[in-house]
Amino acid sequence: MKKINLIAIVASMMFTACNADIEYAKNDNTVIDTVKVQDSKILQDEESKNLQKMYGEIVVLSDNSKACTNNNDWDFVPVGSKPCGGPNEYLVYSLKINTTDFLAKIRTYNAKQEEFNNKWKIISTCEVVSEPASIDCVNGKPTLIYKSERDIEEQDLEKMHDEIVALSDNSKSCESSNNLDFVSLELNPCGETKEYIVFSRKINTSDFFNKIKIYNSKQKQFYTKWKINSPCEVALYPASVDCVNGKPTLLYESDRQIEEESLEKLYNEIIELSLVNTQECTNAKEWAFTSIGSNPCGGPWRYIPYSLKINVTDFMSKVYQYNMQEMNYNRRWRIIGICMVTKKPSGIECNNGKATLVYNDTYE
Repeated sequence: MKKINLIAIVASMMFTACNADIEYAKNDNTVIDTVKVQDSKILQDEESKNLQKMYGEIVVLSDNSKACTNNNDWDFVPVGSKPCGGPNEYLVYSLKINTTDFLAKIRTYNAKQEEFNNKWKIISTCEVVSEPASIDCVNGKPTLIYKSERDIEEQDLEKMHDEIVALSDNSKSCESSNNLDFVSLELNPCGETKEYIVFSRKINTSDFFNKIKIYNSKQKQFYTKWKINSPCEVALYPASVDCVNGKPTLLYESDRQIEEESLEKLYNEIIELSLVNTQECTNAKEWAFTSIGSNPCGGPWRYIPYSLKINVTDFMSKVYQYNMQEMNYNRRWRIIGICMVTKKPSGIECNNGKATLVYNDTYE
C-alpha cells in the first residue's frame, strides 16, 4: 500500500512540474511576441519620420514660399501615395529651381511612401484629391486653381460674348449695307483675331466698342491664368459686309474674286456679242455704241461699239445686266474710283476695217 502511495506522489510531482514547464514556455512566447510588436512599432515610427523628413526637404526645395508675380514661373506636381491609390496632394514648385533633381526626389518619395503603405498595411480614407487646372498668383502667392473655377470664368466670358452680339444689332433683317460694318471680337491665345462680327452703325458704338475692349482684356487674362495654348488659328479678314437674303453677312476676298470673275466673263460675252472684234467695219452706219460699266462716282466706265446686225435687244439687256452687277459690286465692296467723267464719243468710223469710237475727230 505504501508503495502505491509513493508512486502516486511521484507521478503527481512529475505532472505538476510538466505543467509548470508548459506555462513557462507560454509566458516566454508571449514576451517574445510583445518584443517583436514593440520592435515593429519602433521601426514603423522610424520609417514614418524618415518620410516626413523627406517631405519637408521637398517642400523647402519647391521654393513655393517666394512671391508670385508671373504664373508662368510656376508648375505643380503630385506628391505622395495614398493607400487606395493616387497622390496625397499636389505641390506648387518654382520653375527657377533645379527641376530635374526636385522631380527625381519626389519620385523617390512617392515610391517610398507606397512601399511604406504596403509594408505596414496602412489604411486611410479613399478620397480622390482633385487635380488642379493651373496656377495663379493670388495676393502674391502661387495658388492652385481648379477646373470648377475655370468653368465659371468660361461661362462669364460666354455670357459677355452673347451680350456683345446682342448689342451689335446684327440679327435684324437688312435691305442696305450702308449702315453695316464689322469688328474683331474674339482673340486667340496668340493675340490674333478669332472672330469678326457684323454690327449696325445705328447702335451706341461707343458703349459697344468699350464692351468689346473689356471682353478682349478678360479673355487675355483667362488665357494667361489657365495657360491656354490652343492652336492659333487666325480668322480670315472680311473684305466687306452686305445684306444677303435679308441678313447682314460678312464677305471675304474669295467672294470678291468670284464676283470679279463673273463680271469679267459677262463683259467678254458682251464684247463677243457686239462683233467689234470679229466683224469687219465697212460702213459706219451699220454700227452704234453704248455705255458700259458703273463708275463708283456715277456714270459709265467706258463706251463700246456694237454691230446693228446683231439682236440689239438681247445685247442691250446683257449690257444692263452687267451695269447693275458692277454697280452692286462697287457698293458691296465699297470700291472707290477716280471720279473722272468718261467722255462720250461723238460717233463711229471704220478705221482699217475696225469699228472705232470717235472723240472730236480723234479715234479710240
